[in-house]
Amino acid sequence: MISPGASRSRRITRRGRRRLLFALMAASIGLSVPIWVPPLLAALSAFQVAELHVTGTEHIPPDEIRALAVTPDASVWDDPATWEERVRAHPMVREATARRQGFNTLEIAIVERRPIALVATPELRPVSADGYVLPLDPSSESLDLPIVRGPVETEGGFVTDPGMRELILALARMDRTRSDFMSLVSEVGAAAEGGYRFLLLPGAGADVVLLPGEEPLRALDRVSIALGQIEDRRVARADARFRGQVVLTRVEER
Repeated sequence: MISPGASRSRRITRRGRRRLLFALMAASIGLSVPIWVPPLLAALSAFQVAELHVTGTEHIPPDEIRALAVTPDASVWDDPATWEERVRAHPMVREATARRQGFNTLEIAIVERRPIALVATPELRPVSADGYVLPLDPSSESLDLPIVRGPVETEGGFVTDPGMRELILALARMDRTRSDFMSLVSEVGAAAEGGYRFLLLPGAGADVVLLPGEEPLRALDRVSIALGQIEDRRVARADARFRGQVVLTRVEER
C-alpha cells in the first residue's frame, strides 16, 4: 500500500520533471533562433532593403554612402558589420554604425573625418585630425581653415612626418576647445626656436602667437589673460613658450 505522502512526493517529482523538460525545450529554441531565423527571413522579399537613411554627413553626398552600403538584393537581416565595413572604406568616413528600422528600412549613422587645416601636397588640401589628407576641394567646399606652413609628404593618404602629425593633432584639440582662437589663425607652423608659430588675422589682438609643443592649450590660456590685461592692443608677438610667463612685444619694438 502506497502512503499518501509517497503519492504526493511522486506527483511533485513528475511535475518537476515536466517543468524541467519544458524549460530545456524553451532554452534550446531560444538558442537556435539567432542561428536559423535571420537566414530564413533574409530570403523573403518582404525584408529586402527598400529605404536607407543616412545621418551625420556634412561633406559626403548621402547617395555615395547608399551605393557603398547595400547591394540591390540586400536584406535587413544581413550582417550589419558587412554594411559598416563597406561604408568605412570611404576616405571621408571615420566611423559607421548600421541599424535596422522596421521590416525593410536601414539607418547608417556616419562620423566624418573633419577637416582641421590645409596642407601643401604641394597643392593645398584639407587634412583631418589623424593626419589623413581628405578628398575635398577647398575652393568648392569654401573651407575656412588655417594653412600649415611647409610641404608635406604622404603615404596611403596620411601625412608621414611625425612632427607635422603632432602639430595637426594639436590643432584639432584647439579647434574642439578654443574654436574662437582657431577662427583667427591664418597660418601655423613650427617656430624656429621650438614650439608652434601662429600667424593671426588682422584685429586678433596680436600678429603672432608662439606656443610650446607641450600643453599648448594651457599656454594659450595665459596668452588670453595677458592680452586682456593690457590697454595697448598693438601687440606684434605674444610668446608663451616660457614656463608660467608670456612675453609681449609691441609693434614698434619688432
